[in-house]
Amino acid sequence: MTVVPSRRILDPADAALDPYRDVPDRQRRADGGRFVVESPRVVSRFLDAIRDQGTIRCAAETILLDPSRAPELSKEAEALGVPVLEADHEIMTQASGYHFHGGALAIGIRPRRPASIEDLLAGLPPRANRRSLLVALAGITSMDNMGGIFRTAAALGADGLVLDHACADPLLRRCLRISMGQVFRMPWAVGGLMTEVLPELHDRGDFTSIGLENLPDANSFSRRSAKTSPAAERVVIVIGNEGHGLDAATLGACDEIRRIDGPPDLPASERPGGDDERSLNAATAAAIAMHAILHG
Repeated sequence: MTVVPSRRILDPADAALDPYRDVPDRQRRADGGRFVVESPRVVSRFLDAIRDQGTIRCAAETILLDPSRAPELSKEAEALGVPVLEADHEIMTQASGYHFHGGALAIGIRPRRPASIEDLLAGLPPRANRRSLLVALAGITSMDNMGGIFRTAAALGADGLVLDHACADPLLRRCLRISMGQVFRMPWAVGGLMTEVLPELHDRGDFTSIGLENLPDANSFSRRSAKTSPAAERVVIVIGNEGHGLDAATLGACDEIRRIDGPPDLPASERPGGDDERSLNAATAAAIAMHAILHG
């Protein structure tokens, strides 16, 4: 592999910085499928993903570094043949419009297509001593929730994620940052309608699906119930949209429905199904369910 020497940028108007300028993510997607990666840790995990060529087969166009803040990344990038631009913190901030980049930015290039469910299942590792767990996301549109679920899935040991067609893009800058770069580490795939995804996971991978929804007649997803329920070896939990949850068709496609209980002394109006019910956001609910299945 040819080593590309780094280039020092001294002028914030330098044309080499144009891809880093304050451009909306939607426009970047249309312009060659680019995305922005920011912060030393996330850029490092992005470079790891390029080296390892896992489920997410992305590439790097360039990286932009303040060598006084992220000196180790220059060597990592050069070893992969990625062009390195060096500039001081002020020039990076002025050009990019970002104030929290930590001295490291990168321009990534998306794969020609996202991984399919078949790709995801083919790469799942064997699990001898615990369940295999996938997290299916149905219409998760909040970048905070998307990034948080990726980060939690990595921390708790889930095997991968499946996104339906209505989900937010995990390669958006905010998603990447909130996930701490776990979008590049966790295997994930994109499917169509969740009512099509769940049968495919069952038929191809023998996954039992558990829809997470705050319904009054749903079984409780407490630690005890997670332990005593029939122990399917492969489980996919299904997390719904932040506003309306799982729709009736998706609930009907799940093998079972679970809810997460609140305090037992809640007034009726604040219990599941009440007029003023208490609820968890999608990322928090997903974390509780993942922990119950894998470590309960």
